[in-house]
Amino acid sequence: MISVREFKDTDYDSVTALWRAAAGVTLRDADERTPLTAYLARQPGLSFVAEEDGAIVGAVLCGTDGRRGYLQHLAVASTHRRRGIGRRLAESCTHALAARGIMKCHLMVVSDNDAARAFWMRLGWTPRDDVQLMSHTAGDSANA
Repeated sequence: MISVREFKDTDYDSVTALWRAAAGVTLRDADERTPLTAYLARQPGLSFVAEEDGAIVGAVLCGTDGRRGYLQHLAVASTHRRRGIGRRLAESCTHALAARGIMKCHLMVVSDNDAARAFWMRLGWTPRDDVQLMSHTAGDSANA
């Protein structure tokens, strides 16, 4: 039986192994242990893991800026897909956000990840063409 619970900092090794095995999940410096555990501490009760027999088979990060929610790195082990685990993880996040009064949520999908785009659309998420993601890294002289 699959259970969903809050993502704890002690889950880090199992979750990052899951993410590394998942096509379409890109890990960066912000996903290293120290920044990720700090993120979980700042955003308690919003990120979740799915477990079966004590093994993590799915995970998602979720946070908020106080106005909107943001989902990141939702992944389910390839052996456990098509069982509603991804949906349960996403719904756990949106319900936790709604409990805080956050009714709108965003996520990013790598542009060539057709499977992820189809998954999110099946769940009722809508692609947007009216905005473009832009990034800046502190100390990046190319952006000075």
